[in-house]
Amino acid sequence: MTATPLSPSVARDRSAMAATGQTLLDVQHLEKYFPIRGGLMSRVVGNVKAVNDISFKVGRGEVVGLVGESGSGKTTAGRAILRLVEPTGGQVIFNGTDITKLSKGQMRDYRREMQIIFQDPFASLNPRMTVSDIIGEAMQIHNLHPGRERIDRIAELLQRVGLRPEHMGRYPHEFSGGQRQRIGIARALAVDPSFIVADEPVSALDVSIQAQVVNLIQDLQEELGLTVLFIAHDLHVVEYICDRMIVMYLGRIMEIAPSRELNRNPKHPYTEALLSAAPVPDPTIKRQRIILEGDIPSPINPPSGCVFRTRCRYAIADCANIVPELREVAPDHFKACIRDDIL
Repeated sequence: MTATPLSPSVARDRSAMAATGQTLLDVQHLEKYFPIRGGLMSRVVGNVKAVNDISFKVGRGEVVGLVGESGSGKTTAGRAILRLVEPTGGQVIFNGTDITKLSKGQMRDYRREMQIIFQDPFASLNPRMTVSDIIGEAMQIHNLHPGRERIDRIAELLQRVGLRPEHMGRYPHEFSGGQRQRIGIARALAVDPSFIVADEPVSALDVSIQAQVVNLIQDLQEELGLTVLFIAHDLHVVEYICDRMIVMYLGRIMEIAPSRELNRNPKHPYTEALLSAAPVPDPTIKRQRIILEGDIPSPINPPSGCVFRTRCRYAIADCANIVPELREVAPDHFKACIRDDIL
């Protein structure tokens, strides 16, 4: 997908608005390990370290992109934040409350504030339920909009996402992929959330309609003042819609920076490699492609020190012994790399 980037003035205005607001989400040392069991007693013989000690903050009304290769832990991080999978360790402080310490009953009220848009719109919609039932289910659970008011609310949501009220009696298989994703967006908005995790919401869609869905999410975010964690692997899409970007690799954060700054002045070798692989819509611009050798190491046994060192062209001996801290190297620009003599 090719999207027109925000102008510098608009990007600065959006970043300034987010920076002056209060923190809505504060993730501290979040971990999610999946146990590996083996032997006759099914004992734990190892762990898949999908998310391994990540920390970041998201301001109220901010759109933050979470990017990285497949297998970097982006989706698991998003689901752990929402407690769709239970974190192994760390804290998720939402609006001042550590939700990792809440019971399932206490968590129910917070689920109204925190919603998700799934990657595959067909798999996430119950094929036996009508659109009206799919969108209205969350309203019913949270006792919102009783009676006729609920039908009116569903019709309003469908119109807001670009569908028609008469669609509410149809089933998911009667829609295209883009229309199904719009239904998924309407479902996420049904309970008036303040925070949404958009888990690669356009990666399963045709290129011709990806821009429509991205623009819809952006318009809804600005109109409703939503806070969004936008998970994706397309850096140009993330730059277009997000205020800041978080780059993950093998369960760890490599770099955090404002979107335009990160795209134009990356400080981490992994970010540099990702940007070199992103297609450029202007054929006159020549970009040197950085080929990462080998595959992503196994999250069961990640490399010592810096997890990226086995594929990094700047790696030195110390990279195998020192776990780099995420540190500020420029205003609002953080990287996890021990070397300051590169990039």
